[in-house]
Amino acid sequence: MGPKNTILAILSLCALSFPASVLSPVSAQITPDLEISIGDVGPGQTFSVSVDGKVATGGKYGIGGAYDQLSASSLPSGWSSSPSKLYASPLQVEITVPKDAHDGEYGVGLTLWDEAGERGLGENITFKVKVIVKSEVVGLSVEPSRISTGAGQPARYTVTVVNKGIANDVFTIGSTGVRNWEFRRSIYIPSGTSKTLTYEVVGDEEADYSVRLFATSMSSERISQGHTVALTVNTDLFSDFRAVNKGVLLFPLTEAPVFFVFGLLSNLF
Repeated sequence: MGPKNTILAILSLCALSFPASVLSPVSAQITPDLEISIGDVGPGQTFSVSVDGKVATGGKYGIGGAYDQLSASSLPSGWSSSPSKLYASPLQVEITVPKDAHDGEYGVGLTLWDEAGERGLGENITFKVKVIVKSEVVGLSVEPSRISTGAGQPARYTVTVVNKGIANDVFTIGSTGVRNWEFRRSIYIPSGTSKTLTYEVVGDEEADYSVRLFATSMSSERISQGHTVALTVNTDLFSDFRAVNKGVLLFPLTEAPVFFVFGLLSNLF
């Protein structure tokens, strides 16, 4: 084989190594018979599949080109989707799971389309992605497991929420177990990541509380995880002194300087 033919052969092999490919949630080269599992998704959530629609070979002139749109060509009953924007790079289709979807494995057919048709890349390419629907796509951890504080004084827990699924989502953090305390926080967590925040609980009455902190998806209440911690609320004088350091004013203004000193001294114990 001459030098010219060798170069052409190398270029041909390189071109063949660049077909259209799935970029996320997983990576895979696309073929008409492709069937891949892309991960877990919760009921009511919306997930996306991104594709690099550029190809180096094929088409009318054998020089490749780019597909112009990605859409869902077959969906399970009750599911919905939004096709990618035309000519986007990458092409991204969004698929929404119904809130009442049962747990299990589902298949979605996706199709790459070239606006030029036979004058471009020719026939559409259809491939299949499989997802597992389940509600256990959120994890939750809370520290510490027990806090003792004064009445009206905030108990601060460190909460870590993990998004285990392939869908980006917003989660609401809240608690139950302390009367008249209904504080909520919302936090956006991309798929496959976690975020940590501080959550405060305030009890006004002396008691031992069993506090359940929870993280619930805004897509569906079925996607929820809880963790139980202990809270002891005291009304003794020492706890009241420490409350001064938390910004809670429990005493008359005329006596504030005195109790400010007591608050500083309480840090020594």
